[in-house]
Amino acid sequence: SSGINAEWPLRPGVTIQQLGEKLSSPDNQFQSLQISGNVEEERSVVMLHVISTQSLLLPLKILGDWIKARHQLIAQDLTGTFWAQFGDLLNLFPHTRDLERIVKEGFSQSQQQQKIALPEDVALRGLAPLSTLHSQLEFPPMSPDLNLLDEFALRLLCLKSVGQFAAQLRPRPGLQYDLNSDLYSSLLAKPQVRSMITDRERTMKAMAHRRLQSEIKGLEYSVSANQYDSLSPFLVPVTSTVCLHLRTVKLLVATQRSVIIIPKQVIQDLDSLKKSRENHYARDAIKYFESMFKNGNWWLRGQGDQEFMSVKEPAPSPEMAGFLSVLSCCLYLANKSQGIVTLLVPDDAVSAAKNHKNCNAPNNYTGSLPSGELMELAKRYGIRVEGALEFYSKWTMSNRHGKIGRGK
Repeated sequence: SSGINAEWPLRPGVTIQQLGEKLSSPDNQFQSLQISGNVEEERSVVMLHVISTQSLLLPLKILGDWIKARHQLIAQDLTGTFWAQFGDLLNLFPHTRDLERIVKEGFSQSQQQQKIALPEDVALRGLAPLSTLHSQLEFPPMSPDLNLLDEFALRLLCLKSVGQFAAQLRPRPGLQYDLNSDLYSSLLAKPQVRSMITDRERTMKAMAHRRLQSEIKGLEYSVSANQYDSLSPFLVPVTSTVCLHLRTVKLLVATQRSVIIIPKQVIQDLDSLKKSRENHYARDAIKYFESMFKNGNWWLRGQGDQEFMSVKEPAPSPEMAGFLSVLSCCLYLANKSQGIVTLLVPDDAVSAAKNHKNCNAPNNYTGSLPSGELMELAKRYGIRVEGALEFYSKWTMSNRHGKIGRGK
C-alpha cells in the first residue's frame, strides 16, 4: 500500500507492465521527458500517461477547486455515492510522495495547497468563486515553466487534496483517508454503493426513454387523423436538400411543427463540399447549423451517437454508402416513433423519379441528388420520401385550414 504494486491491476485485467508498453508507443507524448530511473517514479509516469489520455482530468481539477471554494455545499449536495466513486478514482493515482517528487516546488503538502498556476487557472483567473484560491498562486511570468509531466502530476495532487480536505470535514461527507497507505475509503458499504449506482443508472435510462416518448407523443398529437396525416413529426433531410432548400429547412424549423434531425453523414458531406470555392450552399448550411446547435433549438438537432440501425445493403459506391448512413438514422427514428419519419429530398429529384428521368444538380452545386433507385430503397424500408417544398406546402395548407395544431 506504500506505492504501486507491480501486479496491482490499475484497470480490469491490465497490469503496470502492460501499461508500460503504452509509454513506449510511437505516439507517446512523454517520450522526450527524462526520468531518473527510479522504479517507483517510472511507475508513476506510466500511470500519469494513462490518466492523461482521459479528457476529463482538466475539468475534474476545476471541479475540485470549486468544491474546496464552496465546501459548505459538500455535506449538503454531494451524495455518499459521489464520494465513494471519487475515492476509487483517487486510489488509482500514484502515491502522493511520488507525485511530489515530480512536481517539487509546485505543491505544498503541509498546507495541501497548489502553489503554481496551471493553464486552466490562467484561463479562469478573475472568476469570483475561485478568487481566493487564485490569490495564493504564482502566475506567469513570475511562475516557473511546467512541462506536460509537471502539469499532470500537479493536477493529480490537487485532486488528491480535495479528497483529504473532504475527509477532514465534520460531519464527514462520506469519505475517509488513511495517511499511511495514502488510500481513500467510503463510509458506505460497497454493496450499498453498487446498489445506489445501479439504481441511478436505471433511473437515468428510464428518464431518457420517457423524454423520447414524451417528444414522440407531443408531436404525434399534432398530426390529425385526416387528409393531412402524411405530415411526419420527424424529418431527416439529405445533403442536397439542406444545400438547395436551406430556406425551406429554416421555414420548417420556424413552424415548430416537426423535429428536423441532421444526420452525421450530412455534416460530413457539407464539410467536404465547402472546400469547393464556388459552392456557397454548403458554407451557408454549415453556418446556419453551427448557430442553431450552439444556441440550442428543440426543433433542430444533430443525430445522436446511438441513433442508427444497421442496414444490410451493399454499398458499391460512396454515394450509396452515404445514403445508407442517412437511412440508418431514419430507421432508428422510425423504430422509436412508430414509423412516422419522412426523408426530405429535393423536389426536382422526386419529379425526375416519377418521370423515370435523370436529375442533374445545378451548375454551381458540386454535390449529387438522390436517384430514384435510392428513394425507392428508403420506401422499401418503410421511410416516407417527400420533396422539401412539397412537404412545406402541405403544412401551409393544413395550417390554413386549421387541420393541424402545434399540440401543447
